[in-house]
Amino acid sequence: MEKEFSVKLANKSGELARVTEVLQKEGVNIRSISTEPKAEVVRIVTSDPEKTRKSLSRSDLQFSERNLLVAKLEDKPGELARISKALAKEGINIDAAYMLDKDSKHVHVALAVSDENKARNILKL
Repeated sequence: MEKEFSVKLANKSGELARVTEVLQKEGVNIRSISTEPKAEVVRIVTSDPEKTRKSLSRSDLQFSERNLLVAKLEDKPGELARISKALAKEGINIDAAYMLDKDSKHVHVALAVSDENKARNILKL
């Protein structure tokens, strides 16, 4: 299971560098990243959630984490729409979505959802 880490930062120069350097020192690769300057948050999906957790904790950075489900989709138009519609039909909200990687035929999308168990069943994960 993937994890999303939401790290609280001040909206000023050097804050993203501070977080990424902490992870780099531990050899943690960032798979996906999203910034929200007004909320003063950076959201990160990494190669090693355990190392990420330890690194952020040791650095006294404020963070939270949540589980992400990973769906392997065909790399063609409409696949994200298809799964989004299936989840919506069952009342499941998608709180966040990240493209993790892709090849010539597939894309891996990580999703933070309102009901993990139900979503896992719908998406057959």
